[in-house]
Amino acid sequence: MAKLYKFQTLVTLHAADNGGPCPEVGASPRRMVLRGQSDESGRSQFFTVLVSCDEDRSFGPGNRRTVVTLRVADDVAHYLGIGRQFNLWLGGDVGEGIVTRRLFV
Repeated sequence: MAKLYKFQTLVTLHAADNGGPCPEVGASPRRMVLRGQSDESGRSQFFTVLVSCDEDRSFGPGNRRTVVTLRVADDVAHYLGIGRQFNLWLGGDVGEGIVTRRLFV
């Protein structure tokens, strides 16, 4: 069974660059793709993540940076850590964020 990693992050969403629908994140987890970059190799890697808003409201493009939780069941040690930046993808680039802390489960 894969180990679950959980991170608190600050995320800004924007309209999909492929003309698709604008993303929205709420308290219920939403599946997205995260692209992280390894400091060691410089290579990018994609991960399936569950993204949920830590506040009782949803947010979308145009809102200020908001605290969200990322849950990922892949080994992300080389790609996500405190202070690391990442992009969110839904058929196109829809946001970016920075890891503020790892939450242990």
